Amino acid sequence: MKIKRARLLSGFLKKPPGTAPGTLPEEASQDFHPTTAQLIRYDDAQLNETGYENAQALATDLPRDLSEGRGKNDVEWLNIDGLQNIETIKQVSAHYRLNYLAMEDVFNLHHRPKAEIIDDTLFLIMRMPILRGDELDNEQVSLFLKDGQLVTFQEQRGDSFGPVRERLRNGGKRIRFLSADYLAYTLIDSIVDGVFPVLDYFDGQLVSLEECVMEAPEKDVLKDVYQMKRSLRSLRQSIWPMREVLQTILFEKLDTQVSFFSDSTQPYLRDCYDHLVQIIDILETMQERSSSLIDLYMSSVSNRMNEVMKVLTIIATIFIPLGFIAGLYGMNFDPDVSPYNMPELSWYYGYPIAIGLMLFIAVGLVAYFWKKGWLGKS
Repeated sequence: MKIKRARLLSGFLKKPPGTAPGTLPEEASQDFHPTTAQLIRYDDAQLNETGYENAQALATDLPRDLSEGRGKNDVEWLNIDGLQNIETIKQVSAHYRLNYLAMEDVFNLHHRPKAEIIDDTLFLIMRMPILRGDELDNEQVSLFLKDGQLVTFQEQRGDSFGPVRERLRNGGKRIRFLSADYLAYTLIDSIVDGVFPVLDYFDGQLVSLEECVMEAPEKDVLKDVYQMKRSLRSLRQSIWPMREVLQTILFEKLDTQVSFFSDSTQPYLRDCYDHLVQIIDILETMQERSSSLIDLYMSSVSNRMNEVMKVLTIIATIFIPLGFIAGLYGMNFDPDVSPYNMPELSWYYGYPIAIGLMLFIAVGLVAYFWKKGWLGKS
């Protein structure tokens, strides 16, 4: 699996010290993707959907007031993909009266997830882990919720909101009869539930690594294990703060008298919070598994080395007596000088007897080791 590795300051606004707070970038960063947009306005009876394939088309419609013709009970959702066209995003911000401090956080692509009230708007930053082929992209999603309106900003096209859009397009669904706070909940729930396929992918990778560590503990496997640990740690660092976000909006810990989520939406938020807690538990378990892979790797390498040393020791043990016999009868004694000078050298069958003795000792030692179970099951 390929993991996008961001540098510590990559994706953050790099501005001179002392710059006024809320200053937006003047030019697009290399991390910004082309800007496209989608506007969905609906009620229980009808739905209007407009797609903007480029920022220029969106900028053209903005002066005409996108909210023109919007009914009292209508819900309006504007989704912006890509932050490359900064001028158009500034126009969107001005049109919806979004706070400039919050918009600065939108452009900080690696901001910590948070929830806060700014004026009459609930501002959320979430992390959306999503698989793009064999790459894991940990994308930032910013949500602005106000009366009947929801504005979302994403780093690039491609998200986990597809099922939500399909539910909106199909009439008679619960989401079409409820207000914008329920739409915000469905997006948050889609982000949370979208983590489960990522966890399934990681689980498959962990199983493969465990098999590789047991069967072939090579150096490349150890590198993959460390990469897996780093990826899980990065994913947990993104997911864990989202628990605080849900706690904040669920238990009304915001310093405001305004309730952005109705009583009817609260049970769904609690269910979403339960899913997030489950995800964090699974992530912690996976981190423990990845850490234990290091110990398993070291144990496998040690066991493999022990097996090699055992084989070499057995071979050396077998050749010790053979070397003794060969060395003994290889000494230069002359039996004609004295009957005690190795009379075996004069035997007619001395050579085959010596070879047979060596073979007998070697076979006997192998049989003895086998019986002891040192070569396998006895």
